[in-house]
Amino acid sequence: MKELCGSVLAANHAHIARDLKAAEREGINRFHIDVTDGHYTREITFGVQLVRDLRKETDKPLDVHLAVYNLPAILDSFLDAGADCVTLQYETCELPQRQMAKLRARGIGVCLSFIPATGFDRMAYFMDEADIISILGVEPGIGGQTFLPKVFGKIEQAAAFRANRGLSTLIAVDGGLTRENCRRVAGAGADILILGSGIFSGNIAENVAALEGCFP
Repeated sequence: MKELCGSVLAANHAHIARDLKAAEREGINRFHIDVTDGHYTREITFGVQLVRDLRKETDKPLDVHLAVYNLPAILDSFLDAGADCVTLQYETCELPQRQMAKLRARGIGVCLSFIPATGFDRMAYFMDEADIISILGVEPGIGGQTFLPKVFGKIEQAAAFRANRGLSTLIAVDGGLTRENCRRVAGAGADILILGSGIFSGNIAENVAALEGCFP
């Protein structure tokens, strides 16, 4: 699977459903919802109600990224709201394998996300257990940051590790992606490119058209 994923953090927050549907009409078939709590990151973004409401607007997969502390206290509410996949932030997730097992028991896709500073050895440990490994290209919590060049090496490591072990784990890259660097990120081994402003800032149709051919 090779696909673009729209991060609604960069959509017009007064018209998120409208922007999501516009992106869907242009062929975006997966959407990313960042949930931050004002503690792990300074920003407070989305909550359960948005997931519940967007579930009514689309049948496309909704990937809910929980970059929060005290995840066990809120996880069930997001599952009940209609998340298709949950991205657990490794650095804030106590006992990640326990939370991953809970997701699997509910039939929810399992993704584990890692900040740029977390070494590849931590990622490698989970690559045979997660459906998706998400590599952050920026520090979490703030949209519009510039992609960190060091992350290219980590994407290549993940792709080589997967190939050497015959794994089916997908590799997502989240943050700092633009029409200028998407081709290189995909060439390094990424399967899912998560873009916010690259899709939702300005003319959505033109943005998506400009991203055509980014996968090798």
